[in-house]
Amino acid sequence: MTSPASSLSPHDLYALSRAFVGMSWDGVPLSPAAALLLAHLDPNQPEDLRFLRKVLGQELIQAILAVDPNAPPPEVAARPADLNIVPELPDAARLTDAQIREAHHVGSWLTEYVTWAGKAANETPLMFHQGAGLYLAAVAVGRRLYIRTPWRQQVFPNLYLMIVALSTYYRKSAGLNLAAEVARLALPHMIMPQPGSPENFMAMLGGILPPNFSDIPQADRSRLEKGNRFAAQRGLLRDELSGLFKSMGRDYMAGLKELIMTLYDCPAYLDSNTNNKGLVVIRDAALSILGAATPAELGNALTVNDWYNGNLARFVLLTPEPDYHERTAPRDSHAPVELAERLRKLHERLPEPPPAAALGDAPDAEAWSLVTDFWSACHAYEQALRAMTAPQSTLDDRLRAIYGRLHVQAIKVAILLAALDWSDAEGERTQLKVTAAHWYRAQMIAEEWRASAHRLLADLGENEEGRLEERILSLLKANAGNATVRDLYRTLRAPRKTVIEALHALEEDGCVLRTSSLVGGRGRPTERVELNASIYGTPRDKN
Repeated sequence: MTSPASSLSPHDLYALSRAFVGMSWDGVPLSPAAALLLAHLDPNQPEDLRFLRKVLGQELIQAILAVDPNAPPPEVAARPADLNIVPELPDAARLTDAQIREAHHVGSWLTEYVTWAGKAANETPLMFHQGAGLYLAAVAVGRRLYIRTPWRQQVFPNLYLMIVALSTYYRKSAGLNLAAEVARLALPHMIMPQPGSPENFMAMLGGILPPNFSDIPQADRSRLEKGNRFAAQRGLLRDELSGLFKSMGRDYMAGLKELIMTLYDCPAYLDSNTNNKGLVVIRDAALSILGAATPAELGNALTVNDWYNGNLARFVLLTPEPDYHERTAPRDSHAPVELAERLRKLHERLPEPPPAAALGDAPDAEAWSLVTDFWSACHAYEQALRAMTAPQSTLDDRLRAIYGRLHVQAIKVAILLAALDWSDAEGERTQLKVTAAHWYRAQMIAEEWRASAHRLLADLGENEEGRLEERILSLLKANAGNATVRDLYRTLRAPRKTVIEALHALEEDGCVLRTSSLVGGRGRPTERVELNASIYGTPRDKN
């Protein structure tokens, strides 16, 4: 049976203890019940004290008297930091110990890249280095490998990856700089210039050389000409990726969001009739993106629709691993020449896109369809994720689109791991095959990404909730300490559900009190919210 004392919080007991001896309880966060009692009753008045004894009962009175009124107030319990728990996979989709051991024997290039980068940028989370290594492999492959799934989809191994972490501490730029260094050594022609307007971006993807092409140095002209063979298969590497999302809402960047979403699915043909360039044709697209952002920047740049329309679901959202720790700084560092050579070897072993024909249609590019033997494991993983997105599930709606694409992300990773192993293997006749072991490691990586998306959502959610709660408190202070719930969500221009959730949190923290009343004695009760006077004092009435 629940004790009566448990109906009052430690802060309630402490404030009542001080009130009983005539001491102030200002600044102590109280529950609505305790705040109401102390706002209208004075324990130093005999009549009020008799009423309190009758209402509270002997056990609660003893609990109050047992609290030392001269002691410091109890610490404020932190609200649960992570209610967004990652659902576990069912046994049918979970990897066995033997499968995990198999996974450790594939993708050696990626393992060695993370080891090298983890030492060179010892303060950057290893998860960021792993994402950068997969980005480099995706750029090296382009659109020249694919898997045809049982559901009749061609999956190419391009990737959109976004590193999200606090500025400075996690050294995001250091990890990106290492990836850029390897790219410059191995395949500099595969890294795109930074996009300007959507029109110029389309022109680059369509292989149109810049207007000042004849004026730039010969080395850069050669790089651009070589890259034009892979015009829409190159990689974009951008440090401040949140700026790209923010710019998508501006008039001069109209259409960029839709273009990036479309390019992720690797269309064989895409055209656009632009004002300045005329008809621009994009062929054999397989764009890959790697960038970074801080949670605050990303939270300000994203809209609610970005979570639901599939835009953000196309990005792998990389946050620091839960067991993050910096490694010992190296005494010396070496250039990644051997890693770059192996990446270049992969790039050059795959079929090169044909040059544009002088006359007639452009020739078709060659892409290899890969043999696989992991469909039962892939199906089990996909079905497990699908069950987690069921309408009756407790999964946050913003994560449903991400869950729906994770098994495809894993297929992309499996292709890249297989391609890296094939390139490292001796002998030109070695068959490029995606094995079950490649899938096992890919699923392990996808599971890390799933947990990372939860961490990011929780982080962004806390920031958003905190800002909304502060806005609610500021609005109440400016409105004589009270307002209706309807006035709040209308004034804040926020969804009613979101405001209600923030009010619940503020009520639990003892910051506000919620009441309901009938206007004129009829109709539905009007919900009102008022500041807790024991914390904020009694606001002056508005003139």
